[in-house]
Amino acid sequence: MPISTVARSLGVALLAATLALGGARDAYSQAAGGPAGGGGTTGGGTTGGGGTTTGGSTPHGTRSLDPNVSGPSDYVTNSIVKNIQAMRAECAGYDPVYRIDCLSQRLHDITVRIPSGPAYGRVREILGRASGNLARIQANNADRTAKRQRSRVNSRLKTAHTYGAVKRQNLKRAMAEAVKVIAEAETQLLRATENSDRRASHYRRIAVALGSTKVLLRSA
Repeated sequence: MPISTVARSLGVALLAATLALGGARDAYSQAAGGPAGGGGTTGGGTTGGGGTTTGGSTPHGTRSLDPNVSGPSDYVTNSIVKNIQAMRAECAGYDPVYRIDCLSQRLHDITVRIPSGPAYGRVREILGRASGNLARIQANNADRTAKRQRSRVNSRLKTAHTYGAVKRQNLKRAMAEAVKVIAEAETQLLRATENSDRRASHYRRIAVALGSTKVLLRSA
């Protein structure tokens, strides 16, 4: 066979192999949802801060609570408000002697879920301080002879707890102190937005939700 014919045959074979390889690469790119070899994200989301796996089709619309975001978002604010509402609903179901500890521990659960960056750092700080102050009130008035209350199902705050009781004879005073803690945190949230119109509506919603828990401390 002439050399020119052999060369042409090899060229055709190489071209066919190249086209086949390109087709396979394109097929993988389409299946993965991004350019071949490329820098795209799979499934329309990324894994964000705080161990939150994000994506547009997650069961509860979970998104990344990125601690570095520059401003508050409706998603994060709604999440905080709903967590406070879930805390209130749970704690309302217990004997009043357990409510201070319930609020303290659930506020801690809420706090650790709040992004620590500039958008919500003050919220995290204020709620965390309120949780600690409520814990001190409970400890100073603890009824160590009373049975501890196991936490019931909470649709949003899944961590299981047991709550300590306040001495019933100290309950009125302890409740009054706890109301002051919540009111102070509410005021601090409102004042924290004085230099930021962008944060005002978000922090105000969180403050209102927190303030609504005071009713639990006035129904003893």
